[in-house]
Amino acid sequence: MPERGPSLHTLALRFSVLLGLVAQAAWIYARYWAHERGFARAQEGAIATAMQRFAVRFVRIAVAYKGGLIKLGQVASLRVDVLPEEVSAELAKLQDRVDAHPLTEIRAQIERELGGPLEANFASFSEQAIAAASLGQVHEATLPSGERVAVKVLYPGVERSVAVDLAAARVGLWLFDFVTVADLDQVYAQVRDSIRGEMDYIAEGRAAEEVARNLAADPELAKRTRVPAIHWEATRRRVLCMEFVEGVKINDREALAARGIDSRELAVWAARAFLHQMFRDGFFHCDPHPGNLVVDASGRLGILDFGMHQRLDARVLTMLRETLLATVARDPLRYARALANAGMIRSADLATVEEIARISFDPKYFNLTPKELAQIDLGAYVTRMRAQLKRVKSFQIPDGLVLWSRAFGLLLGLVSELAPGIRPMDVVGPYVIRFLGAPPSSRAPRDERREPIARAAR
Repeated sequence: MPERGPSLHTLALRFSVLLGLVAQAAWIYARYWAHERGFARAQEGAIATAMQRFAVRFVRIAVAYKGGLIKLGQVASLRVDVLPEEVSAELAKLQDRVDAHPLTEIRAQIERELGGPLEANFASFSEQAIAAASLGQVHEATLPSGERVAVKVLYPGVERSVAVDLAAARVGLWLFDFVTVADLDQVYAQVRDSIRGEMDYIAEGRAAEEVARNLAADPELAKRTRVPAIHWEATRRRVLCMEFVEGVKINDREALAARGIDSRELAVWAARAFLHQMFRDGFFHCDPHPGNLVVDASGRLGILDFGMHQRLDARVLTMLRETLLATVARDPLRYARALANAGMIRSADLATVEEIARISFDPKYFNLTPKELAQIDLGAYVTRMRAQLKRVKSFQIPDGLVLWSRAFGLLLGLVSELAPGIRPMDVVGPYVIRFLGAPPSSRAPRDERREPIARAAR
């Protein structure tokens, strides 16, 4: 059965609309360039207004065209080292929720991937989607064995739409590569890999299994968290079949109270589950927002949707630890060398970074007690560090650091929402202390604490 998707005419129209966005961005930059050099002064605030209007237009087009554009905008919004604040703030408003596709399309996709009729693979399959996003949607179903499952299906032809979106993004990044500090080839590769990764459901299933194994290393977390089991016999690259986890959203206070669940205690365990991933394992779920977290009937925290996951290189974890310790000790040279060792700057920029560190070290980080050290807001710290380093010509953000910072910020926000009276850093503090006390290289080797990943059925 051939895959149905957007026609060549539709794809060509999509590409032309996106090139129009690139042209608009180029015109705004030309105005900015002329203003900065005194050739054609713009009215105060005019350039910022034009940038915001551009971002608003992009969001409107992304919502209309869906596919990879929503993901592209969301991922791009994280790169505040590249995009102006007026643009990144607007892109951050993009919501990855769309209207569901017809069941006929979903059925055809499943039958192509699993190689047989829908009825041969599932005893029942709900007609209505229980969730729909820009790249795929989820249906409840029952396996022939009677097990209740959730089936995530990639939209037919969405890869072609995403390819067009990425091609237009590549043109735009190539055009502006010479005006930014960051290497936009690297930025493009990170954006491309992130979006393509979310369209590989085998990779998502493996990520879920790895996080489940890592959390199981902590017996207390193992009792309080739940990651859906993957049914590999009905999973392929475009179809993901997983255990159905029924529960209420983690921020539904009324429903939780009716079950006798303490939101404050739940906040602590949710934070602990994600901090375990981010500080101990270096492999983490990147999207800890209430839509991906449910509480089942037994009070266990269900962690859903592993499409956005990230592994941090040990060098990056070491860099985070070293730069934070250097800031606390007010040691500019240690700070600069930590970035150089992580490949974030070239040796030629060591002196520049050392000077930035010397000038900008905040007295509030100096001579801290262990209790005060535990209260450092790492999310704000990483954001500040990135803003400073825009001055460094060779500066490169390593893979994973942007998503690590984003996940950390979302986690702090989640804790504040669930338990308004709690200080988020009181929860995070013990992990910060432990993280600072032992380099990532001292943790147990991966093969000593992880079993081989299950293979998907071919």
